[in-house]
Amino acid sequence: MMTKRSLIAGLVLLLGIEANAQQNAISKSEYMAYITAAAEHGWSDLEASRERWRKNIDLEYVFGYNPPGNDIYLAALSANIYEITKDKKYLDRAREILLYYGNFRDDFPPDFHKTRAEYGDYLPALPNIFTFGKYVHAYASLQKHGSLSKKEREIIDENIAESADYLINFQEWGPMNRAMLRAEGLLYGAKVLPDHPNQHKWAMLGQAIADDNWGQWEIEDASGYNAIWLYSLLGYASYVREDESLYRTPVMNYYFNYFLSLMSPAGIIPDFGDAQWGHSWTRMIPFFEKGAAINNDPRLRWAAAQYFRKYLDPMPERKSMFAALNLSDAYRWANFDLSAEAPTGGSQEVLDDIVGKKVVFRNGWDKNSTYLLHNYRDEGDGGWLFREYLRTTIPVEEEKMHHGHADENSVVLLMKNNTVLLHDGGYRDYMPSGPFGAFRADYYHNRIAVRDGKIALGQKDGEWRYATKKQAAVPGQSMLDFFRNSGAYRQVRTQKIDFLTLEHYDMTRTRVIDDHLGYEMDRVINYVKDLDWFVVFDIVRFTKPTYLTMANLWHTRKIIDQGPGWYVTTYDSLRNVDVSSDERLLVHFPYRMRLHEGVEMQKRYWQDEHAIYQLIGRHGYLNDLQAFVTVLIPHSEQQDVQKLLAQVEMLDIEQFPAAVGLTINTGTKKYLIGAKLDMQKELIRDWRRPMYTYDSGKIQYGDYETDAYHLFVVEDAKNIHYAITGAVKITHKGEVLHRQIPAKFGLSFDGSPDPPGTGKLRYWEEEVEK
Repeated sequence: MMTKRSLIAGLVLLLGIEANAQQNAISKSEYMAYITAAAEHGWSDLEASRERWRKNIDLEYVFGYNPPGNDIYLAALSANIYEITKDKKYLDRAREILLYYGNFRDDFPPDFHKTRAEYGDYLPALPNIFTFGKYVHAYASLQKHGSLSKKEREIIDENIAESADYLINFQEWGPMNRAMLRAEGLLYGAKVLPDHPNQHKWAMLGQAIADDNWGQWEIEDASGYNAIWLYSLLGYASYVREDESLYRTPVMNYYFNYFLSLMSPAGIIPDFGDAQWGHSWTRMIPFFEKGAAINNDPRLRWAAAQYFRKYLDPMPERKSMFAALNLSDAYRWANFDLSAEAPTGGSQEVLDDIVGKKVVFRNGWDKNSTYLLHNYRDEGDGGWLFREYLRTTIPVEEEKMHHGHADENSVVLLMKNNTVLLHDGGYRDYMPSGPFGAFRADYYHNRIAVRDGKIALGQKDGEWRYATKKQAAVPGQSMLDFFRNSGAYRQVRTQKIDFLTLEHYDMTRTRVIDDHLGYEMDRVINYVKDLDWFVVFDIVRFTKPTYLTMANLWHTRKIIDQGPGWYVTTYDSLRNVDVSSDERLLVHFPYRMRLHEGVEMQKRYWQDEHAIYQLIGRHGYLNDLQAFVTVLIPHSEQQDVQKLLAQVEMLDIEQFPAAVGLTINTGTKKYLIGAKLDMQKELIRDWRRPMYTYDSGKIQYGDYETDAYHLFVVEDAKNIHYAITGAVKITHKGEVLHRQIPAKFGLSFDGSPDPPGTGKLRYWEEEVEK
């Protein structure tokens, strides 16, 4: 009979085995099992797949002539397998596919080349930038190892040459995915056809594009397209340029760490910008394997394994030819002597406040860890020429150049216990964007959205002005109708104000600056690590006298329960991915004064979702403030929501909204979080330094008084654990907990005597007895 102890031991063992499986690096045999199975299936299904393509030809397809990509992926895969195994049958298969490929043009009308100006007098055999380079890759292997007749070489050479001539007719350049694909293909073509009369053109145009990508920052803030760019760049470095110096550039070292730091408990990088769940996952495996081999870094092998274990372990019955091709490159680039090792550490900036402009909050690196990704990336100052070229050349006005969203200061993903609790908006449901800029516009994201003017909330008896018993109620505008437009992206600027990790709390504060509408918006995210709760303070500061309507938006798939100021939410799906669970997210608005709340439905991430909001339309003078407070509480289905809500209480602060605070009382511990929402109000003099004094900046947060920018407290029956940032002093019930000693700063601007002043601490954290 199994005892309780043996049952627990068995569960622990199973969990350990599962954790070790997630940790294990991908082996040669695992790679080859998928690669060869896909290649054999692809070869046996080749004729049938071509017939399926013929039956689905669409002469109105937006990109015109588009022959089947799987043929080319199979050819390139076969070439890679030959390089690994030296089995000549794979080289023979690659040759047969390359020779046949131009015949697909016979399935289109003879005059189809007239449908697009760039075709010229004929259809190119290889019109797709995603497949062109792979065709050339297979040919390069045949040139090196195979035997081709003169006629066979002429057929393949002509396919490559006429297609390279076609590709140079459409100009896309800059450090971004499509440009790098174009450069990789053109330069590969120039490499394998060195004596062609147009080779110098392909080489010139390809090199002009590649130079802007080699060791340079990419201009796309979109995880799906990041992967495409990286895979193409690494393929160019490995097979075309054959130059490992790329990996000695600071930028590539940055990107290996950047994408590793973004890895979520789901085993993938979250989808932000133009992306979807798991977008381009196959390309991330060779990227991480190459980074691991170059840097001898087992953490990167771990990251590659996370993708493999998520999608390919156990091996699916249906194989993807493109996935197999990516895995064959991963095999060729991997260092199989290197083990896999999970990263360690908690919350962090990813990786900086200039390029990455993201923050990850986490309490671990396993699938049940709590994880929140905050994105405050703007277009920035880098890559101006490339962004401007795209902005003025192709129809992408809804994008934050390029492939980015209006997602500044947004929560991209929140997970706990392997469950999605908050998620990003998705890519698009139509080209170039869906209705209302779907899904790129700000109202598709978990953020504060702001519009010029004041929303009309209507007239309701006993609630809104003018409405009386003699006058009928007047319906107001819906939130989405007021906020929605074409979705055209408007440039804003962002900056980090602070990021800090403490014993009981992690915190970030980031700012959006909108010079056109006339506001600044700070989002302060406080991670209460003991509880796995997130307390979010949002503050909008008017930078000119104007009317603004401001909405605090949080999106979900289902609302299980709700009441005044609170909503129990859950995700059951991400489009066609089942993410259902008994985990819930309580979205709580503890501050509700003069704020209008509601829920509206909108199509988001290709599915029906709920937009939960708090909003206000109002006039503001210069430096007026508008505050929003949100508490995000992950919890199980069984937990009592009313008990959770009862733990949260707003503090009565005299200077509100210049400062805000709340407490969370669990019964055994009390957590207090305070923040100065107006960080300049304490500045009272210019003729000497410091410009502030303790008295000019002090705020009373319940029993605590401090001039800190941020205050964090954990109290139990015996002890007070506190932390302050940007502070001179803190007291508890009038008793000083910490105080800085005055110093002489000197050199007063008006020449007056130099009395002592007291500067602020960066931060101070300690525990004291009550």
